[in-house]
Amino acid sequence: MNYYGSRLERQFVRIFKSAPDYAIDTGGRYEICGNHTDHNHGLCLVANASLRIKAYLKKNETKVRIKSAGYSYFEFDVSDIEFDKNELNKTLLLAKGVLFRLKELGYKIGGFDATIESKIPDGSGVSSSAAIESLFGYIISYLYNDGKIPQIDIAKTGKFSENVYFGKPSGLLDQVGTSFDSFNYIDFKDVENPIIQTLPFNLPLKLFLIKSAGDHANLTRLYAEIPSAMKRCAKLLNNKEVLRECESDDIISRIDQLEIKEDDKKKARHFFNENNHVLLAKEAIETNDVEKFLSAIRLSQDSSKNNLKNTFVEGEYEDSPQNIIDVVTEYLGNKGAARIHGGGFKGTVIIFVKNEHAKDFRKFISEKYSKERIFEVTISSKAVNFKKL
Repeated sequence: MNYYGSRLERQFVRIFKSAPDYAIDTGGRYEICGNHTDHNHGLCLVANASLRIKAYLKKNETKVRIKSAGYSYFEFDVSDIEFDKNELNKTLLLAKGVLFRLKELGYKIGGFDATIESKIPDGSGVSSSAAIESLFGYIISYLYNDGKIPQIDIAKTGKFSENVYFGKPSGLLDQVGTSFDSFNYIDFKDVENPIIQTLPFNLPLKLFLIKSAGDHANLTRLYAEIPSAMKRCAKLLNNKEVLRECESDDIISRIDQLEIKEDDKKKARHFFNENNHVLLAKEAIETNDVEKFLSAIRLSQDSSKNNLKNTFVEGEYEDSPQNIIDVVTEYLGNKGAARIHGGGFKGTVIIFVKNEHAKDFRKFISEKYSKERIFEVTISSKAVNFKKL
């Protein structure tokens, strides 16, 4: 493991006046296919990211004391982890939420000292918040529970912290992606006990992320409207809470007949079509069919663009994710595929390029975009690395 040389360790010694005992890192996540399906109990493909959050640690039985690179130091008592609606520090809220929920689940909790540094770009759509939630969960797992807290409990705890303590609506996709190893197919039909199947991703493709201008700040309303629209349709279709409970052979024609605004119907159509795209991509991975996989990615992108309409903010097409997708798609042709990545509207585009064309593609995008916006990434085989120093 590479922990940025000794700089982060020196910072730990300077702040806490002692040497750290442990080092840990967790990854972000790539949403491979399954855009905005998890919150309505759909299907997804997700992978753990090579972009990581790393920390140096020491046990502290009574306090959590954290210094994150680029942010102010904070601390709190382990006895003081109730939700405080007036607290504005996001990292503090997420840490408290993780500890509170793990205690509720019956796990032992305690404090720790940590210096943290993230290599996950802000607003990149790689889910830095889920990665930090998983980091805190795994810290408690290793320091106080012999590393035995199940990955699914780490994921659910992160979602609880994000939803309840930070107040941001989300499904479980991000947290599964950051808490589970490698590449996974997820079926959220039973959202409390999702089916999670690890797949070997051996397709001859290179993965790239390109970050668009702007970030996800002030987009909560747009994100929240997508699951809300889907749930409005579920209510009208079958008096159900989520669309997954409305499955039928004639579901698309039934959606077409709903007396509700067209944008809501499009979002509902996307949900069912996108589940099919996930199954197509899964089959392609299992049969090592690169052309079928790229076709699934293109179909997913088309639905996000035309039905979800989350590939750019209205009136802000220039340098949006959709603009990047249009540029790289025209260049790639059948050499690869690109799609919106994560919640959408801004953030990143994920691009799959056939290995033999990756060198030329690197040159093309380096001439189009600044190097700070381009990431050539890989899928991480492990969600967490923990090491005693």
